Formats: sequence, C-alpha cells, structure tokens
Amino acid sequence: MSGRLLVFGGTTEARELLRRGVPAICCVATAYGAKLLEGLDNVRVLTGRLDETAMEELFRAESVTHVIDATHPYALEATKNVRRACERAGVKLLRVTRAKTPLFGDVTTVATAEEAAALLDGGGEKVLLTVGSKELPAFARVSRAKERLFARVLPTSDVIAQCEALGYDAGHLIAMQGPFSAAMNEQMLAATGATVIVTKDGGASGGMEEKLRAAQNRGARVILVGRGDEEGATVDEALLWLRREIGLECPPLFPMWLPLEGKKSLLIGGGPVALRRAQTLKSCGAAVRAIAVSFCPGWEDFETEKREWRESDLDGVCLAVAATDRREQNRLIAAAAKKRGVPVSVADNAAEGTFYFPALIRCGAAAASVSTGGLDPAATRRLADRLREIWPGIVAEELHKKEEERR
Repeated sequence: MSGRLLVFGGTTEARELLRRGVPAICCVATAYGAKLLEGLDNVRVLTGRLDETAMEELFRAESVTHVIDATHPYALEATKNVRRACERAGVKLLRVTRAKTPLFGDVTTVATAEEAAALLDGGGEKVLLTVGSKELPAFARVSRAKERLFARVLPTSDVIAQCEALGYDAGHLIAMQGPFSAAMNEQMLAATGATVIVTKDGGASGGMEEKLRAAQNRGARVILVGRGDEEGATVDEALLWLRREIGLECPPLFPMWLPLEGKKSLLIGGGPVALRRAQTLKSCGAAVRAIAVSFCPGWEDFETEKREWRESDLDGVCLAVAATDRREQNRLIAAAAKKRGVPVSVADNAAEGTFYFPALIRCGAAAASVSTGGLDPAATRRLADRLREIWPGIVAEELHKKEEERR
C-alpha cells in the first residue's frame, strides 16, 4: 500500500466503505458515531469535532496522503473545512455523497431550518420534527412551540439534555434510534396528532421515503429542509479510486457468462468506444440497438436512431451500455437502468454500473475474457491483445487433441 487514508464521517457510507476491509483512520464527531464503528479491523477511530487547523495538524502527525469526506449531506461546514485543509496540506481528497430521494406527496422545500420555522409560526397544527437535535434551536420561537412541536432525536444523554434546555418535556420528546418504517412513522403521527412533518433528505439510509409514505398515508404535509446539488462519488466509486491511488488489494471480478443470442441490448452513445462495445455484443449474438445524437463511421451494420435517449428505451432490454461523451448523462442512464433492474455498464465510470464490460477474446464458441477489476484499463487491453495472438492456436490445439481422442 502506497499511502495513508483518513475517512471523515460516522455515516452509513463511511461504515460501508470501511467494512470492505479498507485500512484507515476514521474521524467521527460524536461517541455515538464511534460506537457504530466498533469491531472493524484495521480501523482506528478518533472522536471529536475538528476545525480546519486541527485537520491539517492531524494530516501531518499521521502522514495522511488521501482523505475521503463521507460526512453527512447536511454537514456543510465540516465539508468546507475538510476541503480547505486538504488543499492547504496537499492531500488528495474524494467526496462521497448520498443520492437524493425522489419526492412525492404534499412537500414544500425550503433552504434552511429557519425558513421551515417561519412557515410554522402563527399556525395551529401539531408538528413532528425529524431534523436532528442541532436544528431544534431554530424552532424555539415558533408560536406555542411547547404545545405544538414534537421532536424525534437520538436517545443519548447529551441530546436529551439539550432538548430539555430548549423546553421539550417528556410528552413532546421522542428519543429513539432508527431506522423507522413507514408504519412506525404513521403511528408517531397518530400518537402526537401531528399533521406536519419537518425533515431533511437523509436519503435511503435516513428513511426519507418512509417519512414521505407515512405523510401521504396520513394526509400530512411535509416541509423539507433541502440540500444543494453536490458532486461526489458513490462508495463503489470511492473504493475503486482508493485501489487505484494507494494500491489496495482487489479481488478478481466474477466472470459471469450470459447467453445473449437474439436478446435485445441497448447501447447509448455513437462514438468509437460505443462502437467497439456494440461490436463485442454483436459477436456474442445480441440484437444491438444504438441511440445517439450522432454516430461515427462504422455503424452501418447496426440498428441506430439519431436522437436523445429516453428512459422508455430500456423497456424489454436484457442489458444496457452507457457510452455517451457526457458524464452526467451516463450517470442518469445508469440510475434509470438500475431502477428497472437492467444490468448496465458505464464506459467512463465502471464502478457506477452493475457490471464491468469485458475485454473479450474469442475463436468460434471458445471465449475468454480479461479484467483488472477496473484498476488499469490499459493493462487490460494489453493482456487481451497478447491473448488474442495465441488464443486461436490454443483452441486449434485442443480441437486437434479432441479429434485424436475420438479416433
């Protein structure tokens, strides 16, 4: 291994990454976050909030070369501090982000907890607050707050003490650790009489969909403290980045061979990379259909359509390949395919797909494939080219042996 990794965050994403066996130091803000990381091998946990200067000092003291920021989507100040500290210390940084939840039902989105509180002020409805204890001070001035507001928070002594100091008594405080099902959220709405939920989009791991479903079923409205658009990586993408950057060991990919003869395959993209993948699929007997706004020379033997892709193009296909020259479009194609359960390969970000497109070596029905787990595409191509030179001879030799045995 050629580097030292430090991970910021006690989030679901941080835990998922570290459970893959990644050796690292992990910085978490609270003792609760540290407890969630107990039992992980090769992980040293440091507890406590750090400012920018303290982060730089830690980088130097621990000889940190790479940082992954996997803090909560709403921990904006922490993310800013991590970024600035890495820039000043010359440490490589990757931000891991959490996908937003598709919204449904009666939802009003605001930018801050203060804006959410302003919408509640002057009203008479009861409210279930699921924004976390740090945001509760913003609601202190809501009219008749002690009668109307019910706060759901983590069941730790410091959090409960903070809530009591803000005026939340035992009858208006729900101290429980999630996850919460939609049914449980409904029961809490019924028990409190709340017709409004104020929440943040914590994604799938934060139970956001279950909150929306409960509100819809109870006829309650949702006030969502939104979060801005943020570029970042998934856990799988972060793992691939680490393996490339610091030489973490990578188990080989499982070479699952699929029969494609006569089956519909969708290729979105019309450049040289897309063409090579279309040719590979066709050599395996697939019925290839390609969609792109333009096509390079060589597509004459394929079914093509010159237009922008639509999600409905995925109907009835057995696999898809996203190979456009636009990063965001490839990301959207991958997300749409995953939602429909369609296996998808992404040309410019292998970890974003559900399978890695292989380098195929074939002679008749005898085929082999090469992969370096996405770590070194150039090495994959070289290995495949070397095998292509000798593969026909190996196949011919085996066929000759078989004929000799038959005789």
